[in-house]
Amino acid sequence: MDLNAKTVFSLNLGGHNINITNSIVTQWVVMVIIAVLVLALTSNLKKVPDKKQSVLEMLVNLFVGLVKENMGEEYMSFVPFIGTMGIFLFFLNLSGLVGVEPSTKDINVTAGFAIISFVVINVNSFRKVGIRGYGKELITPYIPMLPMNLLEKITLPISLCLRLFCNMLVGAIVIGLIYQGMGHFAFIVPVPFHMFFDMFDGIIQVYIFMMLTMLYTKMGGELE
Repeated sequence: MDLNAKTVFSLNLGGHNINITNSIVTQWVVMVIIAVLVLALTSNLKKVPDKKQSVLEMLVNLFVGLVKENMGEEYMSFVPFIGTMGIFLFFLNLSGLVGVEPSTKDINVTAGFAIISFVVINVNSFRKVGIRGYGKELITPYIPMLPMNLLEKITLPISLCLRLFCNMLVGAIVIGLIYQGMGHFAFIVPVPFHMFFDMFDGIIQVYIFMMLTMLYTKMGGELE
């Protein structure tokens, strides 16, 4: 079973070849799908919501509730970021249900999400406590702890990346082995496994990634 992302085509920019993998193509397709859905759901909004608008409002309220409950009123500006990240990860993780390998089994993809969260967490920390407060946190409770505190900062994006990557990779491997072993019966037998590894585990991983991003962002803004 090939675990590496497959190159679909290459682009030559400035004498450098940039390989466009199936993971990247899947993300592009998902972005187009999300954009189309957003345009369709947000067009012709009414004061009295219809079924379409009710679904949209339920989704928005879901993310508003998550941010409000876990980060507080002062972080409501993070709702678009958390919502966008959650929706994007949701579509990527559940792509296996339509026969497309999840992009999140590619460590490059999960590393990208982890780096974005890491940047947001630390930028928010700088904005809330300033350089002095951020530096003070690095030497808490005493100066010799500086290397350990720096290591903790560095391991945060690694932890976010590997947690999502490993869970989605294991699911993709198991599903792939089932298809190889079931032969002609593979069109029926793997359905429960798809429901668990793609849907249940995929949604759980989206929730965990969002929760950790929100909690670390909140904690980073409360440094003394």
